Amino acid sequence: MAPPTLPASLSPHVCILASPDVQQVLEGAGLPPLPEILQCFSPLPQITTRTTSLTSVSHASFALRFSDVVDIENAVHEDEEQRAGRMMDWMGSRISQRCQRWVDMLETHAREGGGKMWRDRTPWWEEVKRCVEGDHVPSSSEGWNHPVSLILAVTTTAGNPLQALQDLTARAFDFPPWVDITSLRYFLIIHPSNSSLADPIAEALFNAVKKQYGLHSFLLPLHLPTDPLPASVPVPALPPRLPTIPTHDSPLLTPRPTGPGEFISPSPTPPPHPASPMPQASRPPPLTNRTPDNPPQSPTVYTGSTLRLTQDDIQQIGRFVREYVTMSLVPWMEKCVVEWNENYSSSRRLPSRLFSSTRRLFGASSSASSPATPTHGSSPSVSSVTSRFTHGTNNSVSSITSVTSVSTMGGGSVNQQRRLAEFATILGDYKLAISVWETLRKEARGGSDILPLLSAPSPALALHADHALSTLRGPQPRQGLAFEAPAHAQYRALVYAVRWETGIDHQDFLSPTLEGERWLVKAASSAEEPPTAILYAHAAFLSESKGLRRRAAFWYLNAAEKLEKTGIKPLAMHFFRKAHDLYRDPPPKELSPSFWESEGRSPTRWEGFSAVLPAIEHELGRLLYTTGDTAGAVKYFLELLRPALLHGPQLHPPHAANGTGSPLLPQPTRDKVYLEDFRVAFKHFKQTEGEIWKSLGLQLPITFCQAKYTRVRFPGDAVEGDPAVWEKLEDDWSTFWSSHGKDKLGKSGNAATNEAFWVDIALRNPLDVEVTLSGLTVSVRDASTQDSKANPDFVEVEVIDDVVLGPKDTRTIPVAVKCTRPAALVVTQASYNFLSLLPAAESLAVRGRRLNDTPVQRQGKVYAPDVLIRVEVEEASQRLHAHFVDDRHLVLAQGEYKHQRIWLTNSGTRSIGELWVLAGEADELWVDVISGDSAEASSSSPPKSEVLRSTNSLAPRKPQHIPLDAIHNAPQLAPGEEVQLPLILHAAHHGEQDLCVLFVFRESDDAPFHCTRVTRRYEVKPILKVTTSARPSASLDQTYILNVEVENITNSSNIELKQVSTMSALWSCSPLVPPSNVVVPPRQLANISISASPWGSGVGASDTRDFVARKIRAVVQEDPVDPSEPPPIELTCAHVAPDPDIVPLHTPATRHFIHCGRRTMTAQSTAASHPDIPARLHRAVFPLYNPATVDVVLFWELPAQKRAGHILLQGPTLGAGHAALREIVHAARTMKVKRSMYAETQRERAAILEAVSACEWNREEDPVAVFVRDGAVVEHDFRQGPCHVPVAFTLRNLSLTHPARVTLKLVESRESDPSDNLLPPPYAGRLTHRTIIQPSQSYTTSAKLWATRPGCFALHSWTVETEVGEPPVPPLEDDTQTASPAPWKSRHLRYLQRPRAGERPCVTVVDTGRLA
Repeated sequence: MAPPTLPASLSPHVCILASPDVQQVLEGAGLPPLPEILQCFSPLPQITTRTTSLTSVSHASFALRFSDVVDIENAVHEDEEQRAGRMMDWMGSRISQRCQRWVDMLETHAREGGGKMWRDRTPWWEEVKRCVEGDHVPSSSEGWNHPVSLILAVTTTAGNPLQALQDLTARAFDFPPWVDITSLRYFLIIHPSNSSLADPIAEALFNAVKKQYGLHSFLLPLHLPTDPLPASVPVPALPPRLPTIPTHDSPLLTPRPTGPGEFISPSPTPPPHPASPMPQASRPPPLTNRTPDNPPQSPTVYTGSTLRLTQDDIQQIGRFVREYVTMSLVPWMEKCVVEWNENYSSSRRLPSRLFSSTRRLFGASSSASSPATPTHGSSPSVSSVTSRFTHGTNNSVSSITSVTSVSTMGGGSVNQQRRLAEFATILGDYKLAISVWETLRKEARGGSDILPLLSAPSPALALHADHALSTLRGPQPRQGLAFEAPAHAQYRALVYAVRWETGIDHQDFLSPTLEGERWLVKAASSAEEPPTAILYAHAAFLSESKGLRRRAAFWYLNAAEKLEKTGIKPLAMHFFRKAHDLYRDPPPKELSPSFWESEGRSPTRWEGFSAVLPAIEHELGRLLYTTGDTAGAVKYFLELLRPALLHGPQLHPPHAANGTGSPLLPQPTRDKVYLEDFRVAFKHFKQTEGEIWKSLGLQLPITFCQAKYTRVRFPGDAVEGDPAVWEKLEDDWSTFWSSHGKDKLGKSGNAATNEAFWVDIALRNPLDVEVTLSGLTVSVRDASTQDSKANPDFVEVEVIDDVVLGPKDTRTIPVAVKCTRPAALVVTQASYNFLSLLPAAESLAVRGRRLNDTPVQRQGKVYAPDVLIRVEVEEASQRLHAHFVDDRHLVLAQGEYKHQRIWLTNSGTRSIGELWVLAGEADELWVDVISGDSAEASSSSPPKSEVLRSTNSLAPRKPQHIPLDAIHNAPQLAPGEEVQLPLILHAAHHGEQDLCVLFVFRESDDAPFHCTRVTRRYEVKPILKVTTSARPSASLDQTYILNVEVENITNSSNIELKQVSTMSALWSCSPLVPPSNVVVPPRQLANISISASPWGSGVGASDTRDFVARKIRAVVQEDPVDPSEPPPIELTCAHVAPDPDIVPLHTPATRHFIHCGRRTMTAQSTAASHPDIPARLHRAVFPLYNPATVDVVLFWELPAQKRAGHILLQGPTLGAGHAALREIVHAARTMKVKRSMYAETQRERAAILEAVSACEWNREEDPVAVFVRDGAVVEHDFRQGPCHVPVAFTLRNLSLTHPARVTLKLVESRESDPSDNLLPPPYAGRLTHRTIIQPSQSYTTSAKLWATRPGCFALHSWTVETEVGEPPVPPLEDDTQTASPAPWKSRHLRYLQRPRAGERPCVTVVDTGRLA
């Protein structure tokens, strides 16, 4: 491993104390103070040192730091926390003053392609490093800035140089006790050419000094010409240093005695002696790159980063510095290391360590655990209190052979062991230095910050860095609490970061092992100071050089936010732009070209990280606006209004007032903040800059117009209603008329002259904030000419003043257009003023379809030309306007009849001779045009039962033809004439409904059809809750008893039930009690019982079942389904109502309403039960009616309100089913089908089979109902002995088609319920009864009980086993012989029946003997 390069801040610190004559000589020659002159000769090249093992170490450069003792004395008394705070503020002010020049320089280099020197470094980081390295004030936590050597300088121009030197030697040093001044004292005599002493005398003076003060002396002859001055020699700029605070702000040092009864004041006021070592004269400005604020008063004043020295003087000074280092400083430091190492080694031996550990573990004081020598490098003879401030003539002579003669200032936190580690580090004795630093680290006395500089790269170095930083900040508060380290900790962390970045090899520092950029971030922590922000910025710069762009962008963001808070806006904007560029830089994606083609995206298009970019752009816009660049701010704010889909989640909360937001108030959305900033900035820009904004080319990045959903609406077109409903009605008409002719239905696509039509612009606000659009209009041009002029003279276009769109709001805004002559118009675009400030225009063209006709088109993406909105304006010919006479809001009761009238007006120029009307599938509408059949039917007396013949088809109802002569006095409707069309609306479905009616009309048979629409919205509220249930009947006169329960759910209205009608193809119903009108009060119930018996006189029931079985077989076997419809069916209808009030069901309106309601119910239930069978096949597979179902029609009336209606209810399915589709499903499951590679096909086929198995056409249940005679009472005199009690069991076959073989078993119960007070049945005689019951037949058998005592005997403990047989084959018509009974054939359906829980039939035996 190459030897580490130590930062300049870890070099020896040399203090200089010069007499006033030195300052005068240098000022006369136009030179800076002596420390700054000597600093120009650092570092020294090729310096060799020796380790404790006498190994030579060659230093390519050996740095030194020179300071004035007076400056150190003035600065060392300042509180360290205060000084650290001033240091951070001072660095922040320097960064603020220079940042604009830095940013301009880098931008200029980037444009011109130069700036190679800034490719691997940044000016702001270099500035922070120079400020940190320029800190020379000693610290109590480390000894790097403690003086290593003291140079006492005089000149031969003094009146008495020896006396001046003696005064300097005897001077009292104003240092705190913790400052360690174990230092080498060196004496420098400057002999200028204008000195009054000759050279031999100067040599004699030098010899006298060596004789009196030792060999650490040097005579420095200099020419220093003044007339003329030498040419300026450029020198490196000196590191900047923190200015000292005024003297009166510095705390005074407590006086300390120098002898018995004597005190020395630390006041910096010099004594009146002419050769005072405390000069108070003004000094020239420091050596920096800045020009002084005041112009120089004379040509001899030093003014810049140059030195006016001759080459001979430069060589002389260089020789002095090298001799001083090689002959005095380095040997002295080596001697110190040797002696201190001996003390350190002796303290680390086993007995000493055990003794130290014992004292440490058992509570010894810290003073007891310190080494015997009170201060390192001192002897008891020179460590008195006096020696802290004064150095006598005899005891201050330093020599290489004895380190103990060097004076010291007393103990502090910087002890001898730490100074040993620091000296060893400076001298290159890294083996010794690392061992000592490790010892200090283990004893929690520092060292973790230096070990990363000296050790080989390893993961342990990161732990050292973390430990050093955590030691500075101390214990952290609980998570969630705001915490900022004190200024001293922040500054020390900054110092550590600078040392690590400078002293560790660049490649090692950025290697994956160390990841040194993370160290800088940890050192910055959460502090809000400019230097810590620079730490983030440099970490980002290093990450960017490593290719970690996203991490670098994140750290640039942190740096920019901190700088923005401190007011350094130019650099903050620069970092924001860097982060913005990095987030927009696309990451490499090694994807197949087919991926981009399949996704429809361009591989070169990259929007960046949309979750972060808007926040960065917003900050840049705000900074530009506050710095006066309003145009740039407007551009940023405008780009922020991109669609929210690109923004992603809101990671950066918007700024609140005064930097804080109230937690009780809702925070504004991000779009609201962006929009408000754009509005304020753009309004200000237009007011201040006039028409300059037009040259910016501002384009709104969002669109409000939805061209795909923009439509043209003509007069008479209904805007309400579902568009799918209108399309379905038009398709139904086309399907209906296709079998009558080839005439097409003309769409409403033409406008009439001098008649307004509307362009319904679909506007959608993509922002989460309210937006105002003013001046909304459309551009229309003539398609027949090449003139692109918008809105020609014969076209009038409406302009909407203001349109307010709420957050994420979608609205349709109609814009009226009127044309005065026939023409072909094209609507090209919509225009508006965004926020009444920015004009914008959006095209209303829709992209054409993708072309796939030729191989070239299929290989690429080729689209047809864009589709524009075209409007044909023609002369008005056939126009029919329709509207309801009463357009008030309708609130109807469920099932109510509502008579309505529609005004039909011929507004065209031609007559209308043919009129048709269509309504929606769910709308039950009847055109109330009285025909002869209906009048005749209404005149006859209604019967109590009737038979209806139904088509039994799910096909949609056909359009209804309206004979004009039935509603008008002429067979044609002439232009300008009006007519009223009466309608009856049946409100069958509750809730909000839309009545959609389509009128189709034409002039004559050879004319094309036209249509017009009308819609009416109404609300339906339920008033009745109707439920039905059925149970088998024990009576032989009826098979089932049907119970209809009606509940009045209104709160204040009495409802009269006028009639209950039943409809079924297999069951005939009749009332159990004489019918009468039933009035149901509010919140009350009414029950109506109806008997049901089989009805076999109708036709179509068996054919319907066979039709369903045949069609289901084709579906499950995946055969083509023929389009044939179910056979017609006859329904028997029974009415429960008084004779004069019976409402027949065969009247056209009632029959129409019942058919529509039944079709809606069947279609919905079929779609829910068989979702995998296509809906288009339902009418060819399933019939309208299930023959076994009993439908109930309930007629009601509100007498007080004169309202009436009916409710259709699908009742229960009666009779027993026997899995009629079982064989079909079994065959489909076991058949060999063609394998499919799509799993979805297999799942769909399995779902169809499951749905067929569970449907109503494949239901299966026990056909036998068991009835036991309950409540019989038998009298017997038990004095004559026991008796037989007869019990009757009735078994009824509820099936209408299949016989049943039944076995009744009577078993005496062995266990009885203790809580039951009934006796178990003691059956006697025949216990097993077998029989075959034919369809719809019953069988009654008698059993006996052997009663030995009176009591109530329970009639349970029986079982009924049922086996269903196949129906018998009907005999042929030509068979004249007597048909023999068909043999039994089982259907393999067996059931076991026991008494139902809760039913306890019984028979009572009374002892008449006791009564006698």
